Amino acid sequence: MNSAVDAPSASSGHHSPDFQGNKPLRPEAEPLNRWAPALLLLGAAALYLIHLGQAGLFDPCEGMYAEIPREMIALKDWITPHFNFVRYFEKPPLIYWLNAVAFKLFGFSEFSARLPTAAAAIAGIGFVYAIGRDLWGRRAGLAAGAILGTSFGWFIFGRLNLPDMLFTALMTATFWGISRVLLSKEPRPATALWGYVAMAAAVMAKGLIGVVFPALTIGAFLLFSWDWQLVRRLKLIQGSLLFLAITVPWHVLMEWKNPGFLWFFFVNEHLSRFVGSRQADYSSVPLATYLALTAVWFCPWIIFLPAALRRCCSRATDDGRMDRGVLFLLCWAGAVIGFFALSPARLEYYALPALPALALCVGRLWDLEIATPRKHLRAGSLLPAWIALIVFSVCLIPAANLFPHLEHMQFYNMFQGSGSPAGSVNDPAMVAAKINVVPAFADLVPLFKLVVALIVIGTGLSALAWFRHRPGLALVCLVGALGVGFVTVEKGFVLFSPYRSVDQLGSLLRSELHPGDQIIVDSNFEYHAGIDFYTGQRVRVYRGARGDLLFGCSHYPEAAGTFVSEEEFARLWRGPGRVFLLSDAPDMLPQLRALVPNTIVLGRTGSNWLFANRTETKPPTQAKLLLQRKLDAIVEKGGARRPDALKRQTQNKRVGDAAFHLFALGNTPMSI
Repeated sequence: MNSAVDAPSASSGHHSPDFQGNKPLRPEAEPLNRWAPALLLLGAAALYLIHLGQAGLFDPCEGMYAEIPREMIALKDWITPHFNFVRYFEKPPLIYWLNAVAFKLFGFSEFSARLPTAAAAIAGIGFVYAIGRDLWGRRAGLAAGAILGTSFGWFIFGRLNLPDMLFTALMTATFWGISRVLLSKEPRPATALWGYVAMAAAVMAKGLIGVVFPALTIGAFLLFSWDWQLVRRLKLIQGSLLFLAITVPWHVLMEWKNPGFLWFFFVNEHLSRFVGSRQADYSSVPLATYLALTAVWFCPWIIFLPAALRRCCSRATDDGRMDRGVLFLLCWAGAVIGFFALSPARLEYYALPALPALALCVGRLWDLEIATPRKHLRAGSLLPAWIALIVFSVCLIPAANLFPHLEHMQFYNMFQGSGSPAGSVNDPAMVAAKINVVPAFADLVPLFKLVVALIVIGTGLSALAWFRHRPGLALVCLVGALGVGFVTVEKGFVLFSPYRSVDQLGSLLRSELHPGDQIIVDSNFEYHAGIDFYTGQRVRVYRGARGDLLFGCSHYPEAAGTFVSEEEFARLWRGPGRVFLLSDAPDMLPQLRALVPNTIVLGRTGSNWLFANRTETKPPTQAKLLLQRKLDAIVEKGGARRPDALKRQTQNKRVGDAAFHLFALGNTPMSI
């Protein structure tokens, strides 16, 4: 095994001195080399795949990234993404392609929609293990992989249908290939080309930052190491040709089929986004919030990061230079965090690609501690970090009781505010409602307390093992407690789902729709994008001529009629046809009843309200009866022997198949 450092690896089986030069390090045990990597990936698979599809698709974002690949399949157009059947150019297609393949293989469901993201999270853990193994040995790789997999942000975003985890995993794969080129004692041309393939895939997942981050990292590394001869190892000509062969065809095809794409994609979505001047720009988080949330995503391991940086940076090689592996990781993390720190257009999770580098740094710290013989260990070497971790765990206990106060908070994309309290479920307007699900945040307190108890117990056992000079056992206890706690957190996603998902309202709409009925979404369509996925219908947008649909609607004629003016909405609401309105504004009801006094509330889940301008007056058509029988068959096939609650959940999960049957209703101007 080639080492990334100029001296023998401290955990590769050699007895080399530690950073102080006076404590021998233990070699790795043979069973560790044989079975532990497989166990790491199996554990990651269990953590990230169990109950993956229980919660409805969250809006904004998840519904959109499920609907676009569904429309790819429906339209049989795998080149041009469509969102609500309007051309959509904001992101490259790789996440859509993978989701569409998952839908083809496993059916239309929440599980299928999230499977590529979860697989990417697992793969990212594997790539981190590989980098740690190459740099410092298997033990360091295992520690880093376990740390990354039990980081709060990696778990959260590894179970959400977003392109960012896929991009992060591909970036990690890119840096694995680059590290094997720059840090190995002998050149490895094949791994250089692997890095270019992964980098091209990253560009197809998220855009040009897939090139920017590696370029910044390599440039900084070469500058600080001052070893410019390494440039020859990068195979720039061959790699660039391979990169272009992968990335160019789709972009050329898109411009050929959709004139104006290249300007929108590269100028508006890259250059203008970076400087904060793009058309239809969106909210951004302040720099301090961005940095604070980056630390939150790396919890609880962020507590050990200062000690890891101090120890790893002070550990010099024989010629007095810093470990090149550590330098590479610092350049990697600095490139990601620093890039978005300089841009006013940043979201709370944009530093996600830096987490693997941080996990490798902390993993190296634990590797050094485990490698040190017990008689040379000092319990106080990480005393400040352990005190901070214990204090953090204890402070979580009273924090559980503060959770209900989040019910009315609006904090970027994480908390949108419920609009009205859970106690309003008995509002007289809800008499005719067929769905009325408004869980209070207080319902999450017992679950939160259970998670806190698991973390506190795990922290206590881990600290006890540490102070008894058993760092390996301490790491296992902490990782295990976090893993069990995160599995418990998934139940909170299900309870919280009504606030961020329209899955139940989508099921209700499917049962109510007749040919000629129209669905209208109030204001920002992105916050209700899942309604397309759950109904299989194209919807119209009222008071929302902005955001993700604006460019496609203003440049291509087939999108005409997507946006509804106030005058047209009033005419439709008063007209003879049945119209449904999905809104997160509870004060819409008085406005609607001013137009039609008999306006009814069909349902409410969390902050989402479903209104109708009249009750169902038409008898079910033959097509509607046939559709209902098909829906019943779908439900029975998946949940005939399950409790009623699970049957309803199964119905939601098979919505894609039902949505395509719904097209048989036809004859509606806004359906496929």
